[in-house]
Amino acid sequence: MNVRADAETLRQIPIFGECELLHLQLLAFASERQQFVSGEPIISQGKKAKSAFLLLSGHADIQQLSGLQSQSIARAEPGALLGEVAMIGKSSYAITALALGSVSTARIDHGLFLRVANEYPEFGHSVFRVLARKLENSMRDFDNVREQFIRAKSFLDF
Repeated sequence: MNVRADAETLRQIPIFGECELLHLQLLAFASERQQFVSGEPIISQGKKAKSAFLLLSGHADIQQLSGLQSQSIARAEPGALLGEVAMIGKSSYAITALALGSVSTARIDHGLFLRVANEYPEFGHSVFRVLARKLENSMRDFDNVREQFIRAKSFLDF
């Protein structure tokens, strides 16, 4: 386990990009290492999130339910963080991630995240500032789409 390397990897993830390295080292040090075998779910869509998983080695097939079928939508590489927003908000995972071959992860649970955020408020503020900007950008995108719908012709006009 290389805590400094794991902390640097966490820093590359947008929600942790503004955090101090010391706080990310604490998060990396206290995270639990977990192994997955090929085909094993790392996270499952619809399941209540308790943890986020930093891929340390191996790859994951990212899937999303489309109707009754799961559809592969992406491939996660080492350095990807799976389920971080759901873990922070204690909501349900929006995707399923299946291990492709042997996968090693650092599991960051909700309690660990809150402990670091409570003991180091600047860490929590940094994360929530990034999430607030992300939400603001999403709302701006939704407003643009709404305006396009308003300006669009009705299907009845064709």
